[in-house]
Amino acid sequence: MQRVLLSTDVIKRLRFLWIVLSTFRTVLNRSGQVYQAGLKTGENIISLLLKLHSQLSGVPDSWNPEDIANSSFEGDNSASNNFSTSQQESKIGDGPFFIGQLLKRISRLDPTLKQNIIETKNKLWPRNKDCEDAQRAREHQEREEKRKKAKERQQKLMADFANQQKQFMKKAMETDEAGASGMDWDQSETSSQLTSKREYDCVICNRTTSSTDDKPMGLVVLVQATSVIGHERQQSERLQLPTSDDDTLISKNGTRGTNFDYRVDEMHKHFDTLSWLLSVNLGWEGGVHVQTCGHHLHLDCLKAYRQSLRSQQRQQSLAVDRGEYLCPLCRQLANSVLPLSPQLGECSAIVRSRHSSTSAILSELNNFLKEIQRNPISSNLSVAMGKAMEEMTASTYLKYKQKHCQPSHQSLFLFVTSVARTNLEVELVQRGGSLCSSLQETVSLTPKRDCIVALFHVLAMHARVLTNWPVHKTWQYISGLPSDLATPLAIAPHEREVPFLLRDPTALLIQFILLLPLHIDQTYFSSVVKVLYNLLYYQVIVQVSFTLTRSERDTIRKLPERNSSLTPLTSKSILDLVMRHLEHTDFYDDEPSFRSSKSVEQRIQTLCLPFLRIAALLRHHLYSQSLPDIRTTQTEFVRLVYYLELVTEGMDWDCFNAAVALNWQNEDASVEVPRMWCNQLLAFYRRSQVAAKKLAVDQHIYWQPPKLLKLPREYEKLFTYYHAKQCCRCHLVPPEISICLLCGTIVCLKQLCCKQQNIGEAVQHSIDCGGGTGIFLVVTSTYIIVIRGRRACLWGSLYLDDFEEEDKDLKRGRPLYLSQERYQLLEQQWLAHRFDHTKKTWVWHRDSL
Repeated sequence: MQRVLLSTDVIKRLRFLWIVLSTFRTVLNRSGQVYQAGLKTGENIISLLLKLHSQLSGVPDSWNPEDIANSSFEGDNSASNNFSTSQQESKIGDGPFFIGQLLKRISRLDPTLKQNIIETKNKLWPRNKDCEDAQRAREHQEREEKRKKAKERQQKLMADFANQQKQFMKKAMETDEAGASGMDWDQSETSSQLTSKREYDCVICNRTTSSTDDKPMGLVVLVQATSVIGHERQQSERLQLPTSDDDTLISKNGTRGTNFDYRVDEMHKHFDTLSWLLSVNLGWEGGVHVQTCGHHLHLDCLKAYRQSLRSQQRQQSLAVDRGEYLCPLCRQLANSVLPLSPQLGECSAIVRSRHSSTSAILSELNNFLKEIQRNPISSNLSVAMGKAMEEMTASTYLKYKQKHCQPSHQSLFLFVTSVARTNLEVELVQRGGSLCSSLQETVSLTPKRDCIVALFHVLAMHARVLTNWPVHKTWQYISGLPSDLATPLAIAPHEREVPFLLRDPTALLIQFILLLPLHIDQTYFSSVVKVLYNLLYYQVIVQVSFTLTRSERDTIRKLPERNSSLTPLTSKSILDLVMRHLEHTDFYDDEPSFRSSKSVEQRIQTLCLPFLRIAALLRHHLYSQSLPDIRTTQTEFVRLVYYLELVTEGMDWDCFNAAVALNWQNEDASVEVPRMWCNQLLAFYRRSQVAAKKLAVDQHIYWQPPKLLKLPREYEKLFTYYHAKQCCRCHLVPPEISICLLCGTIVCLKQLCCKQQNIGEAVQHSIDCGGGTGIFLVVTSTYIIVIRGRRACLWGSLYLDDFEEEDKDLKRGRPLYLSQERYQLLEQQWLAHRFDHTKKTWVWHRDSL
């Protein structure tokens, strides 16, 4: 018998045909009724397969032709192999499975067969879009119900587990304290106190308890130095990074940090150190910023957790010896903990206001400031607060904690109050620079959880300990209360004391809030804001009077005088009174150096806004009151004035001006107190005319939110100008020339030429310019290097090609263009202090960059 040799392809096709016929015979034998019905009705094999698939599935029109594209069959040769393999691996498959595989295979043999299958399917089951949509909706609803039931079962199990755990811990505590408590649990007073205590969940031991003096709870926080506020400028637009010799160089002056340095130098030159230390805030160039992930833990649990981290060698990315750890729940970086005072959430402990008259409230506030509790009760809570303050002090650099002075009670008090000021100012920047709701919706970078109240409790304890001078004297001079001195409302007893018209009202506000009980009634808080607004208003009036031209002053002087107390005050009438009081000097001999297009009233309201914003944020945090819904920048002043209760009665817009927000305890104080402030300023003016004018004119500046430098769109411009640029310090062309995106300074990255005291130039510049944070663009590689404290990371590139791909080290030579999305992300991470949370590839730079 002659043997016939067949090719491999033919053998595979015959094998596949035999598999198809065997499969078809098997499924037809399982349903003889359908087979016989098909013979009687003259149906073909396609219709029989479709009906058989539906009958075995129990669902009409069960086979979906869209599954063909997802099938693993590709080509004739691989198809037979895949089908054979699928059949061998799926011997336990049911009828619909094998029929579906057969229909898929037939569809792939020829597009005509595929179209015939679809047409046959449509004839058997006409397409009805409504039915299909209803079917899909039912299937989606069923899936959602199943998912919802599964989630409910899971939540129920977790709740049962937590309840059992709580019951177990409760029984254990009752057993331990049954013989030693000696307390009458039936007393209603004790019960009411217990219910007012706020409870927290410890993320380590999962126990829910309240914070006590002996067993305090803490809030997980990350403390770091910040210079964001110091980079604020008066210009609203970005400063352009020079890319040619014709471009304007970026001035080192003009920032909020340099402005503060100038004021401190002038105050140190003309006033007593202990006086000016209590008149300002610092921390603009290297303040302390505190942020939290919102999770709580027992301080005892945290101590054990930190000890366990020290024994783990794999934690190389954490500086455990310096207190760093990862939050046990969310794994965010943290390096400190804020102890939670038992007064947080304790409604029954609020000091209520018992008086309605303004004079009585001011007198009671004076008594509070006289009786400051300077010696806290020694407990585990006070010890923990002291440790938290030490960690905040160690987070920034020495040159940013002291200015022209040796450590003293006043200098330490200044640092404590400045920590509170920095965090409020940073929050304001993260809200877009104002409290307008429309602006916050687009640029808001505020974290979901804040720690302002817990931070204020820690700062308040230290502020009271450091206060060894009569704070109530300052309150008496500002509020107009009769002074304890022999000459009330007279010029300050020392000539070298800072006049009140040159003191920062926001700094005074934070001082009073920290020294008063933090759980004080809201009426007292509003009274403090009202008194300080009076001081702020007259400071602004004096400042605006210096900016008026001679013709503008003459126009105001021609206005009719206010002849009775019934005549409402206006800003121009008060401006006239101040100028009359100061006109016998040469205050107004010089013409102003610039002209403002705004009206006098607009200038006054604009300069008062920064104080009102900080006061509103304080009220929002301390009393959990929602901020007002401010839709436009034009209505921000009005809404904040009403929110802070400086004005409580409604009035027409034509009658409204900044003067209606003044609040005096009586008519005499509204005249005598401003006169005393002006006399203090005149006494200083006689000693130093230039310094007095300069400090008064620059007292209040409307700062714009900080921004990174504006970069060119084409990378070619930047590379052409900077790749051969010399370093300003060593006058050499660095191999890896880098540009600071905060100020435009060129630094030698990773070079020995500019090292000082074994610290690289980039690291030192990050300390001088960014308070420990540096953002550098490496010209030769297009990459951004971020320095954060002792760490550094490769952030990525801001310049991409047409396909939005990076060109590291410029190896491909494609044109690169600035990615606005990436640049905006980099700026947001800088303003929100999120570099530590968003980047995971940090390395220890060891001062070598």
